Amino acid sequence: MLQRARDLASRLAHDRLVRNNSIYLAGTFVAGVGGYAYHFLTARFLGPAAYGAVASAIAALYLLTLPAPVMQTVAMRFASLAAARNDSGRIRQLLVRVSVVNLAVGAVIAALLLLLGPAAARYLQIADPRIAYVLAPATMAALLVAGNRGVIQGMQRFVALSVNVLLDSVTRVVVAVAAIAAGAGALGAVTAVVVGPALAYAQSFVLLSNPNRAAADNSLSFGDLGKYAASAAVGVMGVTFLFNADVILAKHYLSPASAGIYAAGSVLARVVYFLGLTVAGVMFPAVATLHARDEAHFRVVDVSLLFMGGVTVAFVAVYGLVPGLVLIPFGSSFAPVRPLLGLFALALSLLAIANLLVNYFLSLNSLRFVPPLVGACILEVVLITLFHRDPGQVLTMVVITMAALAAAMGGLYAGDRLFSGRTTAGQSPKGG
Repeated sequence: MLQRARDLASRLAHDRLVRNNSIYLAGTFVAGVGGYAYHFLTARFLGPAAYGAVASAIAALYLLTLPAPVMQTVAMRFASLAAARNDSGRIRQLLVRVSVVNLAVGAVIAALLLLLGPAAARYLQIADPRIAYVLAPATMAALLVAGNRGVIQGMQRFVALSVNVLLDSVTRVVVAVAAIAAGAGALGAVTAVVVGPALAYAQSFVLLSNPNRAAADNSLSFGDLGKYAASAAVGVMGVTFLFNADVILAKHYLSPASAGIYAAGSVLARVVYFLGLTVAGVMFPAVATLHARDEAHFRVVDVSLLFMGGVTVAFVAVYGLVPGLVLIPFGSSFAPVRPLLGLFALALSLLAIANLLVNYFLSLNSLRFVPPLVGACILEVVLITLFHRDPGQVLTMVVITMAALAAAMGGLYAGDRLFSGRTTAGQSPKGG
């Protein structure tokens, strides 16, 4: 028995998928601690009402930067395909193409923010319109760094990627605390989300500064990126919408204090979702690379689902059984969220599992995830619009939505798993 356990441990230690998951999970976890420190510290220093303004601004930023994860996914897939073909020239070409697109998209969003900032602040019940204006440069920085991270991720350089994400996270905490201490309040806290990504973007060029300088074949066009970006946009933007829309709607429908309580619960449970992103982030380039080589890929997905399942079960149990321990960083003023933490963890766990399966289909360039994902986005908005008496009722609507989505996505994958001959239907295995 002991020898078998040692043999299993040895195999796992030498398994590239397990190793990459462990590296990226550890790096993301440490960076996540910084992200949570940002929210914990701003919440403690500002109080529920002012923190509600910060949380809603951050949630709005996620929605404004929906193109960022789209371009990161595009960069990741094309970098994976280039890596599968040992085509380093195309990777350099990809960096240029993605940067140009991100600059153009970011400029448009920033211009709209500068024009519509006061209206956005009024909708979110934010007293200081300057907070909305700060989101313009924050959007630009988030878009630019996302493209470079996608290339690093597609090359499966998870140590470098973890360092980059950690730099961003730590910078946000330091800048936010310093700004609040200097009397900048909520505006200072939000300013930190400009500095962190900007510094990480500069550092990402150091990570990519010495690639193999083989010449590109000039076959990678903006049209290639655009075709895949269209499908990636539906998946990435749909999941991101589900991840943030409830906080925005809660801020709109609930009182400022109740919205702050809801935001705190959402932030506390997001660790489950972010850890799920690391599993999906490791799975995506591995599946895309195997698929490009016409090699079997289901084992990668199965191991990822098992890994994700173990993480989510553990977190739901902790959040449900010892909510007081989980709530300690926010302090006693956020005590009303305590009985809801188990449900928050469940909702974000279901979303993390659904997102992993969305990434599976995206890695194969398949669109079968679109109907259930779009349906879930509509369902969440409709349910919260109709039922928003208090934070608990809003959260119940979110759980219902996420459960329906996870079940639908699981059914789609089960069909692929059982009838693997159909996995190429509607796909472009050599696309890009």
